[in-house]
Amino acid sequence: MGATTKQNRLQRSLARLTRRLRRGAKDESGAAAVFFAVALVLLAPLTLGMFDVYLASSQRTQLQDALDAASLFAARSTATTTAQIDSIGDKALAANLVLANGTTLVASNFALNGNTVTGYAEVTPSAIAPGLWPHSNISASSTVQRSVDRIEISLVLDNTGSMAGTKITTLKSAASSLIDKLVAAAARSTDPNPLKVALVPFAMTVRVQGSTATNNYNNTTHSGTGFPTWLDPQDAASATLGSAYDIFSSKTDRFTKLKAMNNTAWAGCVQSRRAPYDVQETAPTSATPATMFVPYFWPDEPDSSFSNSNSYVSDAAQNGWTWLQKIQNPAKYTGTPSSGTINGAGYAKGPNAGCTMQPLIRLTTDTASVKTAINNMVAVGDTNIPMGLVWGWHTLSPNAPFADGSAYGTDHLRKVVILMTDGTNTMTDSGNSNGSFYSGAGYIWQAIVSGLSSTNASTSARQQAMDARLSLLCSNMKAQNIYIYTVRVEVTSGTSTVLQNCATSPDMFYDVQDVSQLGAAFDAIAGSIDNLRISH
Repeated sequence: MGATTKQNRLQRSLARLTRRLRRGAKDESGAAAVFFAVALVLLAPLTLGMFDVYLASSQRTQLQDALDAASLFAARSTATTTAQIDSIGDKALAANLVLANGTTLVASNFALNGNTVTGYAEVTPSAIAPGLWPHSNISASSTVQRSVDRIEISLVLDNTGSMAGTKITTLKSAASSLIDKLVAAAARSTDPNPLKVALVPFAMTVRVQGSTATNNYNNTTHSGTGFPTWLDPQDAASATLGSAYDIFSSKTDRFTKLKAMNNTAWAGCVQSRRAPYDVQETAPTSATPATMFVPYFWPDEPDSSFSNSNSYVSDAAQNGWTWLQKIQNPAKYTGTPSSGTINGAGYAKGPNAGCTMQPLIRLTTDTASVKTAINNMVAVGDTNIPMGLVWGWHTLSPNAPFADGSAYGTDHLRKVVILMTDGTNTMTDSGNSNGSFYSGAGYIWQAIVSGLSSTNASTSARQQAMDARLSLLCSNMKAQNIYIYTVRVEVTSGTSTVLQNCATSPDMFYDVQDVSQLGAAFDAIAGSIDNLRISH
């Protein structure tokens, strides 16, 4: 039963009581007349006044609740003037406020001052004994801070081979739906750009841009149209460490090699930076080679008994050479690379082997383009979670290589990353002399992953080294107040501790046991992000 209905029933009951007291006062039978006269004179005004106080308090509560709801509704609208706010607030108040019999709304107004909406309402209350007790109007006020928070969000999505089939299809649907929900929520903001989204599909590397032609590349200046200045095609950082860590000797230019191979394009993938920069957002500078990004280039592996080698040019006249000498030989990188597939990996052979995922999308307001890229995602390759996540950070960072993100500490700004994976960190043993397949982490013997260099390292040792980098990366990002959501999908082995700890809080980690529930998890994340955006 509603409060107003109770008030109306109480008013009727008190009216009946008053009539009875008056009839008792008219009783002419001696003592009864005296009793009722005294009761009517002394008790009735006190009793009725107490009920008036109760009614006024109840009406004040109802008025405040209705005004709060109306002010919040007006604040969440897209209105930009006081007149618009007032009109929306008045209608919302009328819809929410239910008045008791005899109560009249005498005033209401809503105003917009900057990002603050203030509401005021006043009623003349009903009363049982208006002639006995004074009754002033009841008023209420409400203040709501408009939702002006902006969101910069990066979707870091696993595109590894294990995602093929139902998983990648479900992920596409869930991620697109999440963007739609964020767009709908952002429509309530008065900020001109309340939502910016970036996309980072990842596997064993990240594709920072689409394929880039090498025919106009300048071998002398190490530059050309379409090649970012923050790339170091000579890998000076590894070259400085010596041939034990460098794929190619003497600062060999990767793009020069691609150009020599009948202008083979660079597919757009990159290697991870060396520690500590692999888990930092330090801006790249040629003065510190390790801060630069090395283009992904899977070298031609020797013709040999290893059927899973990425051999795409001839190794003729290299008899007696070591495995590394055969890889480094610059003379053989000519002509058109041969076709074929790397056994055990499933990649098409060539210097761009494994670089077939969708290019990342930099931070943008064009959410339609992000959804298009999501729908074009493909599943291929091993899992390098820290590499995917650090590029999610780069898309949000105010620092180069992109510098698209707003400055840290900007008022009413939230930076968010959603990391989704269905696997664990992997550097697969190739079974040949390299000790691993080439990837965004290079070869294992290059020691690009801190703490990992032995070609005989066990599967668990490889994972532990990569997990350690991931944990440090998550800590570095959270230190910049980046909110991290982590989603683990159908992982039946190992532990979820690393991803759980990576999330900003326990409720921001989702362990999805069945991929069919991925959509529900992304819906929950969309709601959580909207709560981050809204401030009252």
